[in-house]
Amino acid sequence: MKTPQNVFYAHGFGKAAPWVDLANSEEWDGFGKRTDHLSDPEWLAAFQKHWKLAPLSHGKSSRLRLLKLRAVLRRAAQKLAAGHGLGAGEISKLNHVLNVPMRQRLVQRQNGWRAELVPAKRDGNWALAEIAASLTQTLAGQDAQRVRICANVDCRWIFHDPTKGGTKRWCNERTCGNRARVRRARAAQKRSA
Repeated sequence: MKTPQNVFYAHGFGKAAPWVDLANSEEWDGFGKRTDHLSDPEWLAAFQKHWKLAPLSHGKSSRLRLLKLRAVLRRAAQKLAAGHGLGAGEISKLNHVLNVPMRQRLVQRQNGWRAELVPAKRDGNWALAEIAASLTQTLAGQDAQRVRICANVDCRWIFHDPTKGGTKRWCNERTCGNRARVRRARAAQKRSA
């Protein structure tokens, strides 16, 4: 039986950050076939559950807002992977999504007291703000220089490069890496024939 979690985890989601998963929700299979996971209510439910996001409605306006944010996140990933910073347009759009009413509250945790931000209303706007905020955390840390896009043009998966030298080119060596090597070998055979 196909469960929402299986739909989400089987495709490699839930490993990096909410912004990476939303940007990758338009997925290519490595051969150029595209799947839009935002059209799948099970994937969306698993995405929300995994990242503990506020509920997103399944209406047209909510989907349109997710699509717009996904486009901004994808452009941001492309710029980061190329070693560039974000432009004024991306920053403005992210700031618009991040601009939701919130308040601070004092809470006591196991390690002491702290102030935390909570939404004035836990709704779809807050969920989008949390997704956008996950990108800001990537930008504020050292992870921004580790954002990569798979070198397989039929894949385009966004991933975090954990290698010491920052040289990882493929989202997965066994799939996209092997495909690239096979393509190069076949092209070399054709040239020598």
